[in-house]
Amino acid sequence: MQYKKAISNIFINKSINSLFAGQLISQMGDSMFLIGLMWLVLELTGSKAIMGTVAMVSYLPMLFFGLFAGVLVDTFNRKKIMLAADLMRALIVLIIPVTFFLHIISIPIIIFTAFFLSTLSSVFNPARDSVIPFLVERKNLLKANSLIQVSNYIAILLGPALAAALISVIGVVNLFTIDSVTFLFSFSVILIISYSPSPILNKEKMNVVIHLKEIISYINTEKKVRYLLILTAVNNFFIMGPAIVGIPIFVKDVLHKGASSYALVESSYGLGMLLGVVLIHFLIRYINIGKILLIGMIFDGITFAVIYFTQSLEIMILLISFHAIGIPFIVVARTSLIQKWVESEKLGRAFSLVNIAVVGMTALTTGVTGLLAEYISIQEIFAIFGTAGMLCGIAGFYYKQLRMG
Repeated sequence: MQYKKAISNIFINKSINSLFAGQLISQMGDSMFLIGLMWLVLELTGSKAIMGTVAMVSYLPMLFFGLFAGVLVDTFNRKKIMLAADLMRALIVLIIPVTFFLHIISIPIIIFTAFFLSTLSSVFNPARDSVIPFLVERKNLLKANSLIQVSNYIAILLGPALAAALISVIGVVNLFTIDSVTFLFSFSVILIISYSPSPILNKEKMNVVIHLKEIISYINTEKKVRYLLILTAVNNFFIMGPAIVGIPIFVKDVLHKGASSYALVESSYGLGMLLGVVLIHFLIRYINIGKILLIGMIFDGITFAVIYFTQSLEIMILLISFHAIGIPFIVVARTSLIQKWVESEKLGRAFSLVNIAVVGMTALTTGVTGLLAEYISIQEIFAIFGTAGMLCGIAGFYYKQLRMG
């Protein structure tokens, strides 16, 4: 009986289980895609600035289309949006291996592929987050959000580890082929999700301008949501650049290791994230969601800053594992706060604004990090940006509504 109860506490219902499985597999593919993208560009060009530019361009769609994506999610059937996005992503990611084997691969082709793949993700992600409240009871929201995040963390653990094992056998470029297959798997399991959208989503085809004015007016009125979005944007500027662009540079230039070692470092993120999710469910009994978010930001920044002193692959793996413990504190807590504060009919647009804050700033900081790495050491970048990220969390404690969750 206790065993069955434990299982039921983890797996809530068939629809959430299906979403969990699809996200687990497709995000394993995504982690392989990121490793392949960064290392392929670094190998083809040897330029940190170009690698940062490619990373930046791959995140720009959220700035360009983020709010419009939210309008689509709040207007049309969210399940159908997810299915269409997965199918199109499965096709687009194949451009890189096909052009590679035809010997016509180039940086513009890689940028084109990454840009349109990110465009589709900018629609899929808010659709997924906005579907969850329709799949579970409100009391199970934190549990459901944690489960979906766990799929990401397991994927980050297993995907890069699998990539590290496969790179020497199939080469970096075939990581993109595997990513395509994972999108097809996600498509197949989303088909069986039982999702009944509200009548507004099925019948009301509101004007795009009305949608945008409504959510902008809402954010202007709701100070706590606006503050959360601003804090998220600033914190991500200081954390995401070193995380995406800084780590491959560090592995190659400081540790003098190859693609497999880079994949192992990326894999260590998953281990820490899984531990972080477990800690959240322990801490939530004693600390509210807002404080968990802010503690995560402080921890995130401190553990990045001390990379400055790292000189071995083994220490780097341990440090990144430790750093990653704080990531679920931020992501799960932020998602739960948005779902708690925002009405269901505005969730798609609200999560699009979150994605703009996260991914939009990621676009900016990856470009900046790549450019800075041409002039100052990557160790100094980790120290400076990590310290600034820590200060974001400290600043958040001065805002009572966020601190009290």
